[in-house]
Formats: sequence, structure tokens, C-alpha cells
Amino acid sequence: MRETALLTVLFLFCAHPARPAPVPFVMQGLGRATLPIDGPWQFHTGDNPAWASPGFDDSGWQQVRAGESWEQQGHRGYTGFAWYRRRLVLPAESPADWNLALLLPGVEDACEVYWNGAPVGSFGRVPPHPVWFGIIMMTSLNQAVGNASVTPIPSWFNFRSQGSFVLGPARSGELAIRVWKAPYVYFSFANEGGLTGAPILGSTEAIAGLEAAARYGWLRGILYQLIVALFAALISLLALLAWFRDRRQWMLFWLALYMIHPLALLPFASMPGLLSFRWSYGLIAPVICVEDVSLWFLLLYLLGLRDNRRLVRWTWCMTAIAFLGNFGDGSLQLFQWTTWPNHLFLALDVGITIPALLVEAWGAVLVLFAFRRRLDAARWTLAITALLADLIQAATNWFSLGVRWTHWTFYRILIAPLVSVGGNPFDPLTIANTLLLVAIAYAVWRYSIEQSQRQNALEQEYRSAQELQQVLVPDSLPSLDGYAVTSAYRPAQVVGGDFFQVIPLPAGSALVVIGDVSGKGLPAAMAVALIVGAIRSTAETTSDPALLLAALNRRLHGRLRGGFATCLALRLDPGGDCTIASAGHLPPFLDGKEAALPAALPLGMLLETEYTQAGLRIGPGSSLTLYTDGVVEARSAAGELFGFGRARAISTQPAEAIAQTAQAFGQEDDITVLTFTLLAPAAQPG
Repeated sequence: MRETALLTVLFLFCAHPARPAPVPFVMQGLGRATLPIDGPWQFHTGDNPAWASPGFDDSGWQQVRAGESWEQQGHRGYTGFAWYRRRLVLPAESPADWNLALLLPGVEDACEVYWNGAPVGSFGRVPPHPVWFGIIMMTSLNQAVGNASVTPIPSWFNFRSQGSFVLGPARSGELAIRVWKAPYVYFSFANEGGLTGAPILGSTEAIAGLEAAARYGWLRGILYQLIVALFAALISLLALLAWFRDRRQWMLFWLALYMIHPLALLPFASMPGLLSFRWSYGLIAPVICVEDVSLWFLLLYLLGLRDNRRLVRWTWCMTAIAFLGNFGDGSLQLFQWTTWPNHLFLALDVGITIPALLVEAWGAVLVLFAFRRRLDAARWTLAITALLADLIQAATNWFSLGVRWTHWTFYRILIAPLVSVGGNPFDPLTIANTLLLVAIAYAVWRYSIEQSQRQNALEQEYRSAQELQQVLVPDSLPSLDGYAVTSAYRPAQVVGGDFFQVIPLPAGSALVVIGDVSGKGLPAAMAVALIVGAIRSTAETTSDPALLLAALNRRLHGRLRGGFATCLALRLDPGGDCTIASAGHLPPFLDGKEAALPAALPLGMLLETEYTQAGLRIGPGSSLTLYTDGVVEARSAAGELFGFGRARAISTQPAEAIAQTAQAFGQEDDITVLTFTLLAPAAQPG
């Protein structure tokens, strides 16, 4: 019986070997100096408020090392609460007239600190309403590399977060730290959780000195990024102001949107503790999405790809996918996903992020299309640097996201610094993005020069067209026996598409032609030049209005590039007889009444079109008013048309008064008015 009991005790001892006794930490030499709390800590997963008590017996707990994650020490994949405890002993001979402080250089993800059972502070906030911090882009990547020289900041500052706490007057006591690790997300690395940096003890002054040194090192290490961000933000502001001045210059809008991204990314990439993890994780994807999309459209402009309509449509499709993926992923942070079961958030995070990652390569596709064109030096530089930066960024994202499960290490090459200048590290992505910013600035400068040259050439064309139109549309009219003639011409743009001609004929008669070319601006003005030339040459052979329109129609058919021209031709005789024919033009007003004319097609539509003429009689004192549709189609600010009723009511006024009234109402098209008033016999000259 005694042998059986002895064997049982021996078996239990072998099966459950006694854990090492807790090892107190002796605060030897503290004062102005600082000491990392190395050696074994007592550690236990789970959560119990009693574990903060200084009298709690933690001798049965596991011993771990602070400065290494709990995953590295046997707790693979564990998230939630865990406690660290350590007895701190101040030697009797140590001075006691100073305050003891604690620095936690690395906590994943939030914690509460207890000193002798009393809470002294927290970093972040533990559940039920957790708040934790993290540098999403730079710090976590540097931590995964495990190379303290990645940045000039002290190595303890390279972890996700840090916090300092004043423990009170220097004395011995029990330090307990309650740590909470958030559930894993897609952007996770191996070996996470717990006190990932060894806690540091010292006086409040010494700990404050460490923090000041860290801030200085941090500022020194991001100086280059800050300069680039401010320079790019200045360009963005100038581009945005220029775009507000001319909303048609969409290249300036996309330039402004792209150039703001270095400044927008600073809170995520280089400013620890500024944003909570959920804000960072929710906003960084939309910010990068805006950066990518603005670069795509900027490339369409600067690489001369906008004429490829299919490519532009696909770019819009990729934009929609990118926005849905990135903004959809970010919107998950609106929910308290840390309580979701069975890795639901992780599954949604991965499922939404992967399509967004796929479309990131669209910039490279655009560049490959550009390579098929003849590019100048500026565009070649832009294409090559854009392709390089896009591929490096995409590779960094692909190989770093989910590295916890893939174990891919290729991304380490892309984030390892190639050179350090003034304490500022330059990795391949930083170098590529810098070159891209320079290439964009150079390409925009060249683009602006080209646009200026094109604008100058266009303005010269308009000036030439205006000079030509001033010759074709007469400022002064020939005198007609027995008639008072007035005219007014108001183009809607620099040059217009209306025309009129008054050509004296033998025996005191006159041939009058008025018309309107479809369209506006320079193309319409060029068509006017063609029509006026045709009128002049045709009038040498015939003064019959119907024959004149038929001849004009034959000459213009197929030469108006799918457009047409309405036209009204009439022959005025000295006694008031008038022969008139219309090619789809508005009928004239005779003493405020609309004249009835045969309907006909405008010029240039069908080759074999016949035109019919009619006769009118203008009595002494009567007025015949010819006009274009710019009068009746004038539109007020409220959207109301001037209309035929108003035009009829003022049709007996001089041409200048009619044109001014329509123009003041709200001009949208070219306005031309001609009036012919038959003078009374007693008033006739001679």
C-alpha cells in the first residue's frame, strides 16, 4: 500500500514538474539611470481581477520573457486577455526621494497597469469598448523585419505602441500588467501579442528623457517624408485652385487629388499613436484607393491615352471595383467586430481586400498601353517610373498582407533601406515614389507647355476666323433705293454660324440672303465662309431665290460634315415687290405678322432638293424683318424661352433694338436681324 502511494506521488511529480519559483527584479542602481525589466515574468492567459492583488500567489504561473510576444513562447494564435506579474525590489541602500516610472515600449494591443494592486493607468482601452493603436504601414513592417536599424528611432519605439506610467514614490512592490490582444486581421504578422518590448524602469525624469529622445529620433527619421508631403501638398493646392478657375481642365483635378496623398498617408505611415487602430485600418484603404485612382486618370491625360475610349471605360470600371473594395473594407470598422465569432471579420477582411489588391495593377496596364505609342522623354520617364512604383507597391501589399499565414518574406527586400541620408532611410518603394513624383511634376510641366501652345494656336485660328468673318458679314450695308435698312449681328462665341448678304442688282433691285449653320464656334464659322463664297459666286449667274437655293444646296451637299444650314433668299424690287424662297429657315415678319412660305429642307441634306418661291408686297411704311433662331431661342436664367410671341411684338423695331432685347433676355445662340422698311414716296431720295 505504501509502495503504491509512493509510486502515485512519483508519477504526479513527473507528469507535472514543479514550475520555477518567481524571480524578483532588483532595481539596482536606479535613479537617473533606466533599467529594462529583463528575466522571467510570471504569465497567465485569461482574466481575473484578483490577479492584480500584491498578495496573489502566482508561483504556479508560466514564466515568459518580456520583449518577446507570447506567440513566440508557446501561445500560438491566442487573442484576448493575459496577465504579466513581477516583483520589483528596491535595495535598502537606494535613495527613496524620487518617483518611480515605467515605460512600456511595446504592447499588443492595449493594457492596464497595476502597482501594488492599485491601477496607475492604461495604454489604449481594453474591452468591452476597446481602443488600441498601431502604425499600420511602417512600424509593423519594420517589426516583422526585426531589424532595429530600419529607422533611426530607438528600437523600443519601432513597435506598435508605447506608454509611460508614474508608479509613485520609489519603493518595492508588485507590478501587474493586464494585456489584451485584438483578434487577427488580414494585415497581421507572425509572433504577435503581449509585451513585445521589455518594460523599462527609471525615474520620471529619466523616462521623460527616453521619450524625448524617441520623439527627436522619430522626427529626424521622417523629415524627408515630411518635406516631400508638404511640397506635394503645395502642388496639390495650386492645381486645385487652377482647376477651380477652369473646371474643364480635369487633369488639374486629378493632379491635385494625387499630390495630396503623401500628406494624407503621414498619420498612418509615420505618426505612432495619432489614430487608433480601427481608424487607421478603416481609413488607410480608402486613402490608398484615392491615390491609385487619381494616378490612373492622371496617366490617361499625361500619357495621351484619353482617345482610347475602351481604355477609359475600363478605367472607370476598375475605379468602381477599387472604391467598392476599399471603402467596403473600411466600413467594417463602423462595427464592433472584435466580438464577432469564428474569425468572421478576418474572412470578410480577406474577401473584400483581395479584389481591391487585384485592381491595384491597373496602373501598370495603362503604362503598358502607353508603351505602344510614340512617347517623348517626359512621357517615357513618367511611364517607366509609374510602372516601377506600381509594381513595387503592389508586390509590397501582396507579400506583406497575410504574411502570418503565407510566411512569404520577399517583402522584406522591398522595405529594407538601401541607403540612409541624414538619418532618413530610403527603401525601394520610397525611392520609386520619389522618382514618380518628380516624373509627374516634369510631365505636368511639359503638358502645360503643350496645352499653352495648343491654346495659342487655337486663339490664333479664332482671330483669323474672326477677321475673315468680319469681311464676310458686312458691318455696313449698301444703300437700297426706296428702303431704310438696319442690321445687327451678335455671335454667341468669338465667331458664329449666322450669315447674311445684301447684294445690289441692276435696276435698283437687291438680293438678300440670311441663314444659320448648325453648330457653333470655329467649325460653324468655317462653314459660313464656304457658304458666303458660294452665295457670291452663284449670285453672278442668277438672282432667282429658288434657283439660288438649289445651286447652294448642290454645292454644300457632303461638305458640311454631317451638318446643315437653314437659309432664306429674297429679291427686293424698288417698288416694294418681293420674291422669297426658304430652305428650312424661320419665315420673316411683315408689319408684325408672320409671312406664309412653302416648307423646304435645309441646305446640304439631300442633293436633289427643289425650292419653291412666293411673292410678297411691301407697302409704303411697311417693315419686313428677317432673323435667325437665336432671337426666339434666347433663354432667361429661369429657363424661359423668348419665343415667337415676344419676337413678333418687337419685330417692327430697328434691328439693333431687337437684337439687344433678345440678348438681354439670355443669349444662347448667334443672333442676326435684318429689317427693310419701304419709304413713303415723298421721303424717297431724288
